[in-house]
Amino acid sequence: MILLPAIDLYGGKVVRLTKGDFSERTEYAADPYRTAQKFASLGCKNIHIVDLEGAKTGSPKHLAAVSEIASLGMEIEYGGGLRDAASIRSAINAGVTRVMAGSILFGGENAPHEIFAEFGEAIMPSVDTRGGKVVISGWKDETDLTPAPCLKKLSAIGFTTFLVTSVERDGMLEGPDMELYAELLSATNKGTRVIAAGGVTTVDDVKRLKLAGLYGAVVGKAIYERNFDITAALETIGE
Repeated sequence: MILLPAIDLYGGKVVRLTKGDFSERTEYAADPYRTAQKFASLGCKNIHIVDLEGAKTGSPKHLAAVSEIASLGMEIEYGGGLRDAASIRSAINAGVTRVMAGSILFGGENAPHEIFAEFGEAIMPSVDTRGGKVVISGWKDETDLTPAPCLKKLSAIGFTTFLVTSVERDGMLEGPDMELYAELLSATNKGTRVIAAGGVTTVDDVKRLKLAGLYGAVVGKAIYERNFDITAALETIGE
């Protein structure tokens, strides 16, 4: 299992939203690189970066910051505003290991096939769920899709690693949606790797996710507001 401290970017600064609401934005740090550097110094090998401004506008806004963070040597998963192949290429060229793709994969029946054919496992589908439905375009638009069939369909195309975010729990410090992840793991094949995001608050939450078979856990607001013990979490998962 991997642990992914989150850096959400807006206006060049590290912020957090509550339930994906851009009007509920709290600023935590002015320097994304120094924030990532601290995580690296604690032993983190992976980092989760979301370009919130990019997600809102439809094109990435923070690739320069991502490129600087990439110099630290951590594996980066990055998303936000990557809604065409050119943007995805730009992110990969900036040093991103896994590109989180959401909206672009739901742009038509052939879209996920075309994206996988060009980028393969550099793409990590981002399946964001609210009220049992998949939401896209920076969590602004609700689809008629439900998460389990999405994962099954995308797995059949060849995607293996998925980010699944419980939007209702994002920034709420209420713990992860264990029922959602249990459902998804039971509905997909054994090789499917699911990274959980939304509500991860304590080291015990991380432990529960590991025992349930999750591949990774994203921790955001808990780090900035609850003094989440990164060192203890890394020891728990054996990273």
